Amino acid sequence: MQKNLGFKGYGLRSASSFWLDRDFDVSFKDQNRVDYTKLAAAQRAIANFVNIVTGKQIPVEFQNNDSSYTDGSKVVIGTNLEDKNFDPAVGLALHEGSHIAFTDFSLFKGGSVNTSYLSNTNFAKYVRMQGLDPDLDMTESEFAIIKDLLNWIEDRRIDYKIYTNAPGYRMYYEAMYNKYFNDKIIDKALEIGEKRDENLDCYMFHIINFTNPKRNLDALKQLRDIWNIIDLKNINRLKSTTDALDVACQVYKVLKAAIKEQEENAANNASSQQDGDSDGELVEGDASGNSQSEEGDSNTSGGDLTLREQEKLKKAIQSQKDFLQGNSKKVGRLSKTDAKIVEAIKESGTEVRDVATGPAGQESIVSAIVIKKMTPQIVESLSDLFLSGASDYIQGTRVLQESSWSGGKIIRMQRAVDQGILLGKKLGSKLQLRNADRSLKTTRLVTGKIDRRLVAQLGYDNANVFHRIVTDRYKNYFIHISIDASGSMEGTKLHQAVVSAVAIAQAASMTTGIRVQISLRGTENIGSRTEKCVTLYAYDSAYDKMNKIKTYFKYLKTFGCTPEGISFKSIEQDLKADAKGDELIFINYSDGEPTDVFGSHSTYNGVQFTRRVVNGFRDLGMNVISYFITGGYIGDSTKQNFQTMYGTDAKFINPEDMRDIAKTMNAKFLEMTH
Repeated sequence: MQKNLGFKGYGLRSASSFWLDRDFDVSFKDQNRVDYTKLAAAQRAIANFVNIVTGKQIPVEFQNNDSSYTDGSKVVIGTNLEDKNFDPAVGLALHEGSHIAFTDFSLFKGGSVNTSYLSNTNFAKYVRMQGLDPDLDMTESEFAIIKDLLNWIEDRRIDYKIYTNAPGYRMYYEAMYNKYFNDKIIDKALEIGEKRDENLDCYMFHIINFTNPKRNLDALKQLRDIWNIIDLKNINRLKSTTDALDVACQVYKVLKAAIKEQEENAANNASSQQDGDSDGELVEGDASGNSQSEEGDSNTSGGDLTLREQEKLKKAIQSQKDFLQGNSKKVGRLSKTDAKIVEAIKESGTEVRDVATGPAGQESIVSAIVIKKMTPQIVESLSDLFLSGASDYIQGTRVLQESSWSGGKIIRMQRAVDQGILLGKKLGSKLQLRNADRSLKTTRLVTGKIDRRLVAQLGYDNANVFHRIVTDRYKNYFIHISIDASGSMEGTKLHQAVVSAVAIAQAASMTTGIRVQISLRGTENIGSRTEKCVTLYAYDSAYDKMNKIKTYFKYLKTFGCTPEGISFKSIEQDLKADAKGDELIFINYSDGEPTDVFGSHSTYNGVQFTRRVVNGFRDLGMNVISYFITGGYIGDSTKQNFQTMYGTDAKFINPEDMRDIAKTMNAKFLEMTH
């Protein structure tokens, strides 16, 4: 038995509230600002749902236009995903995605190519095979009626398949059905007997609403016969799209006969007909099943609906027809700029993570944004995180000139990158010794493997003919470098940190067994109403080449304040996962003390919180080195706070002197081997 997909007990966000973040129901748009990370996360989740439920990697696109549909190769979803619209949007995406997985779209091709004329498609050939167009004079509008019937029947077939096989997604489907098929005005129209004329428009209204519990199978003469033909309770008997098309053709035959009979009976009473000049063909509706009469939709039950209700009913019926034809409208279209930003964030794997800032490690949750990959699209789209004009320079529409404000900054950062690469090559030449294994062979042993050269001595009472080879290999290291990108690091300090970080990355690229990540941390809104901790993964040697550093690091800049421990905590899960059991070294570059972050606990103390997080790193087996970037004099209180956060791992050095860097890192390597 088919479940009733018109279920009325759906509670707002009950399907998604268990996994969405706590403030998801806040509008994506507030005072003309778009919360890009939140919207991107929602879109990514919907795309994942579609791929999981269909078992296929189906592209899910957003913002192309205001409609939601599938063309057989991808799913396009509108952008209004806020609050009560989210679950219906998920249901709609699943619905469209399941069509790609289970519907035969080749029916709507003319041979191997798409065509806009139904009469030229494989679909039309099949209809003719059923004897519905013996004279080859069926119009496009008549073919469109059969296609609408097929769409509705195929929708039921596909939805039943997903609804029964993936129970975890049922509430999304129920939300979708409530939105498009269980409107209160539809319920009322069915209850009071609206749409009871024997014409195409009325028949299509009742057929489309067969899923509604308030359906009335006696509203029209042939409605019960059509109900029996479709046999909705046993829709799972239809195993293919052509099975559904067979049923659609049968329904069309009944519809055509019913309309023709009505026209013949009313031939002498033109005023009661929707089209007194009808020639007997089934053309009373357009491709959508819309009435073409001058009086509009027929309504024999009179004034049971107010004018306002009649207008609401008209809109509800149009919404159903749009859904039927894959034209479901989703308001809230993003601008091209906003859409580009959302897409960039989505593709970069950006996540919003919760960090507890209370003393017990649970209270006062703040959101921290983690951008997992610095892609070219991220550099071009998130102008608040990169130097001004980055997009223009990347696109080649603007020439770098040191005399300009932005050009000068970019060129100076490029010099820092070049200096880091030069220093790194010097350091890398020393580290290349790691590439060679060191082996020691010991012979004339009592046990071990037989040394062939000593076998002959067995006849001379020499039993010590065994050897053993011991090979020393260097450990694999995973180094994560976190750079403070707060405003106080602007200029020379950030350049110094970049020089050092790039040098380590360059050196590691010349040897084996060392993976290097470089991240920057600061605070930014990124479209939301509040400033949040932002951590940007700028480089990862496991996936990136040094060319990425050469090409895009010149656009790095400072942004916002110092989230320090909050940033560290937000990426803790990544660090252990990425290390994959290798020795993990966490290197910090910063110049001062952590600042507060919006929403943190009333007793939040950035120094103590960072100290707690860093100690937690050590408890997890991480090794910590923290370099203080100084512009000169360091106050006693600042120095003390830095040492409080990082303990004996706090280093006050010249970050551009790779001898100091090498000395402290070698000391850490030695410490880790004992």
